[in-house]
Amino acid sequence: MSDQERRIATKTRSLRKYEGDPQAFVPVEGAPAIDLLSPFGPTIARTSVPQALTDDLNRFADTMQRPGEFLVPPDILTAGGKASLQHLIETAVSRYAEIHEGKKPARVHVDVAWIVCQPAETSSPAHFHSCDVSGVLYLGLPPGIDDEAQTARTYISGRKAGYINFIHGDRQRFSRSLVSFRPSIGVLYVFPGWLLHVAEPFLGPGERRSLSFNAIVGE
Repeated sequence: MSDQERRIATKTRSLRKYEGDPQAFVPVEGAPAIDLLSPFGPTIARTSVPQALTDDLNRFADTMQRPGEFLVPPDILTAGGKASLQHLIETAVSRYAEIHEGKKPARVHVDVAWIVCQPAETSSPAHFHSCDVSGVLYLGLPPGIDDEAQTARTYISGRKAGYINFIHGDRQRFSRSLVSFRPSIGVLYVFPGWLLHVAEPFLGPGERRSLSFNAIVGE
């Protein structure tokens, strides 16, 4: 291979990670038959964590003053070695980065993690994080989060059901710029740190408890 061919191959590999997968069609039921492809914009990964880990984090959160938010100290973050929160997050983020960039990252590091305890009528306005990859893990939910009258509504129409909403782009024809997920205990969402997201308020007693993190991904 000549020097010019090597330069072209290197440039091609470096640009490939910015291209959507042209084979990533998803079949949609109905007539006529159609496959749907969303090749542009960010993706969101979802996984689950062992109940023992959420139990440990909840025991720690129970010792803190609530409502509010507080940092997860290093001894809690790393407790359990390969079963620790830090190892679980770094493994998930590494897999997320590998899927997008075609190779395992040289390094993944959880920069900070914190727990948020929110009472009713409390929301987190649209925001992003100053990191490469972020995520949210649900640790506790209020009993009324399944209220049918609220879940039948949408984020835009003022739903108060405690969902998390991700926003990308604006209102354009033939384009979708908002996705909502109902929180579930033990479920972890992983997404780009720059992706705008909103935590809705909820109605009723209890608190919504979640853990967020910022991770750095080395190339």
